[in-house]
Amino acid sequence: MQPGPPYQQGPQQPYPSQGFPQQGYPGYPQPGYGPPPKKSNTGLIVGLVIGAVVLLGGGGVGAFLLLSGDSGSSSSAGSSPTSSKKSGPPDKYTVMPGCQKIGSGVKNLPPLETPKGEEPASTSNDEITYTRSFCSWREPDAPSASVGMYLSKSKEPGSGAGEAWAKAGIENAVDDGGVVIPSMAKATKAVYAKLNSASQCQIKFHQGNVEAEIIVTGSDPSGTVDQTRCKENALKVAKATSEAIG
Repeated sequence: MQPGPPYQQGPQQPYPSQGFPQQGYPGYPQPGYGPPPKKSNTGLIVGLVIGAVVLLGGGGVGAFLLLSGDSGSSSSAGSSPTSSKKSGPPDKYTVMPGCQKIGSGVKNLPPLETPKGEEPASTSNDEITYTRSFCSWREPDAPSASVGMYLSKSKEPGSGAGEAWAKAGIENAVDDGGVVIPSMAKATKAVYAKLNSASQCQIKFHQGNVEAEIIVTGSDPSGTVDQTRCKENALKVAKATSEAIG
């Protein structure tokens, strides 16, 4: 990656056939034959018994089918589970970049303080595993820059919980008065966050399931910084961070 433009130091602060039922035909009398012979009662009785069995059997089958239909319909309506399983984009990242990789994308940064590395972070969301990482570049009497990154990994693969959590943080920044940056490097969404500090400026963005916040502070933490210059410098660091995340 080619280093970006210089980080400005100085007194001013950077930054988704038809089927018809068969008809029965009547029995036509056959010519030349006398009346049909009488049938014995035994045959009649047997026929009646068979007919009764058929009727009972048919009725039984019909009743069974009817009950099955009702039961199946009732079961389908009553016990068919409504899936509550969440789905969303898979986690894009499993690790966060090192501070040296971020710093190599910005010219003239102050010296890098010893990074702490990735460590657990607290969260109220029990659907993710949450970790954080911090980088700071500072020296006395000079503008400083810091990068905080938060990695949200879904405990249930494919649930989308990781990216949803990272996204929520950026949406909160917008709701709090932040200004959306139309496009910024590889970030999914970025915003100039609103700060109640005259000596600082901040950019927040999420890139997949990683959320990052960049803060630039003027040489005098108790003074007032030129917000235009500050946001320019913050944007340089934010872009380098986005590129380093990948």
